[in-house]
Amino acid sequence: MRFLEYEIKDVDTLESISKQYNQSVEEIVNFHNQNCGITQQIIGDKFPVYLKFLYLNTSPSSKPNKEEQIFISESSARYRCEQSVMTYIGGMLINHIDTKREFLVDKFQKNGDSFVNTKLVENIMNSYPEEMKEAVDLISDIDLLACNLQVSLNKESGKIDKIINHNTIVENWKMHKQHLKTKYGFLRNSETKDNLELFLQTNDEIFLNEGKLKEWVNNKMFFDLFFDKYLVSNQNVFSPFKKDLYSQLFEGKPISFEFRQDIITETQSAINVRKVGDMIKNRVNTTSLEEIYDVKFKPLVNYKFSEFKFSYRENSTYDLENTWITASDVTIIEEIKNNVKLMISYKLTKIEV
Repeated sequence: MRFLEYEIKDVDTLESISKQYNQSVEEIVNFHNQNCGITQQIIGDKFPVYLKFLYLNTSPSSKPNKEEQIFISESSARYRCEQSVMTYIGGMLINHIDTKREFLVDKFQKNGDSFVNTKLVENIMNSYPEEMKEAVDLISDIDLLACNLQVSLNKESGKIDKIINHNTIVENWKMHKQHLKTKYGFLRNSETKDNLELFLQTNDEIFLNEGKLKEWVNNKMFFDLFFDKYLVSNQNVFSPFKKDLYSQLFEGKPISFEFRQDIITETQSAINVRKVGDMIKNRVNTTSLEEIYDVKFKPLVNYKFSEFKFSYRENSTYDLENTWITASDVTIIEEIKNNVKLMISYKLTKIEV
């Protein structure tokens, strides 16, 4: 894929550029938003006053490949998701990140298979302290690349089976990676340069490998809640199950959980379910957690490693007639008792399209 960094002139409009490059306004906006930073997004059909450059797709053909042509929407939904992540050291709040996101979702059937198209249309992140802002913006831009998906569903689990537009995501990542290298080319501090290189290498490993990208996306909260068994089956949808959650305190280490699902209320067309996840304690490698704690947290807390605790609580409502999740509240608490605590509060709401 080739692209042009087009300098916007005073007389330019999206409509005039659309005619000049024989692309629809929607195609131009979508391509630009997939390749620009979060602060340079186009919302609506007019240029923001601060926007100076437009990313244009100049590939010889703008026709979608055969795989992408299957995406003809049958039903659509819009979701708003709000998340707060708070970290406490010795009972004192030391940082928090608040995220607000809006997704458009299309789902449909073809030849007996289920497909979903997701698009992240709003991505607002605020952090405290301010020193975290640049790191948060880096993560935010990565999410914009990874969350615009065209996927097929696993017929048994309802989770993502195949990322159909993986090649497009890879191309967008490569352009964004080059943009970051250019943006931070001035860096002289060796530690900072090494951290940037590690960041790029880590994301290379994720984006270039469809399996790793799928696993990474499946563990993001919106995708974990939306992609589930209710999408593909009405049998044993709310039975107990086991799965791993990934520690945010301890460098993404997988922690085994048992989940039970209790039906709170139900009608013919809707159901409200409480999901409770408990850590399987005898499968936790406490020694490895303590080693990380001694390096990462003990210099801040001074107190030695105490007890590792990890809990998950969720309350979700489903529209069974139209197969949508309509609301969800999730609370996750991970802590070293009395020393360090991380709390995640997440709220998903289906709103009008």
